[in-house]
Amino acid sequence: MALDKQWTNKRRRAMAGKWKKTNQPCVYVQEFERTGADGRTYSGKRYKAAYRDARGKVTSHTFEKKADAMALVSKIRTDTREGSPLPDVSKARKTLADVWEHLDKTWRKKPSTLASYESRWTTHLAPVFGKRRIGSLRRSEIEVFLTELEERTSLETRRKVQAVLHKLLAVAIRAEWITANPADHIEMPGAEVKRQPRALTEAEVEAIAREVPPCYRALVFTLAETGMRVGEATALRVKNLDGTIRVVENAPEVKGVKITGTPKTEGSERNVPISPKLRAILREHLNSYANRFDPESLVFTTEAGTPVRQGNFRQRVFQPAAVRAGLKFVPTVHDLRHTAISLWLARGLTPFEVSKMAGHTDLKMIERRYGHLYVSALQEKIDTLGQGS
Repeated sequence: MALDKQWTNKRRRAMAGKWKKTNQPCVYVQEFERTGADGRTYSGKRYKAAYRDARGKVTSHTFEKKADAMALVSKIRTDTREGSPLPDVSKARKTLADVWEHLDKTWRKKPSTLASYESRWTTHLAPVFGKRRIGSLRRSEIEVFLTELEERTSLETRRKVQAVLHKLLAVAIRAEWITANPADHIEMPGAEVKRQPRALTEAEVEAIAREVPPCYRALVFTLAETGMRVGEATALRVKNLDGTIRVVENAPEVKGVKITGTPKTEGSERNVPISPKLRAILREHLNSYANRFDPESLVFTTEAGTPVRQGNFRQRVFQPAAVRAGLKFVPTVHDLRHTAISLWLARGLTPFEVSKMAGHTDLKMIERRYGHLYVSALQEKIDTLGQGS
């Protein structure tokens, strides 16, 4: 009798079809045939509630009726803390490449940010994890991958790749494809400060400006006085000059390609007041090298009248000019931004005022990177406390 039942179960499994998705999340159906006691073959269906729980483990229960499977899914969903839908088992079979495609199609933020993500995805993540099912990824293997990546590249590369991987898995959670992010709580190494910011003196800025081709002199002075990012300055249009400089666009380069969009952060859109000296320099520049009658034309262009490429400006124009000017160190273009911020702090602007001028959204950034610049001023104030007694 037991052998007959065992044979019947084996025959039933052999004659069963594949589990198929139904129109209800987490509920599957299977058609099968079985032989009854009378020797006749009967067709039937059974249903399965299958889902991935909070620990990432696949759990399933089989029922004769679809309603019973749906009831279990509904109960488990209600019992969860937030009542959120349970990720369907079939969704966890999606690969990380599927997640990237979903992110690419639904991206609504800065194109330059997505372009930087794409570079890290293509170079480092796709070759290793692109074909992997997201439900099979484990924190331990991600930690090993990131450690090995840091060893063969750099700490900064590891940080950037780790951020993109965490972002992709967070997207998979929002899409209800998985329930937990295996990249969560993996320690993110602190940023490696390769070079402390250097501020130039006004004499050094003027020396460099004398050595660059004439069409770039106003750009050097503008960067040194306004603290604009070079991408913001090279995207500046004639219509944004009106006694002040209105920063509303940014044109960073990603892998040598300029991508024009909004400024880096929400706080980066700002008005920057400028001195009478810089107003005169810009007025002369517009008359000689720009079309001041076209509001949409760029303020700063190359000698050929084309948009300025940051990489070319740094390597072929700015740094060679600094060498010719005889500076004791070769500055970066970004040092002109540090120069402006340093001068503002030295002249008594508060960190809050400086953050607004520079387009920073975090006051701690100013205090952390430039706090040493107003320590001496603080000492002078302390020294005067006892002079009145």
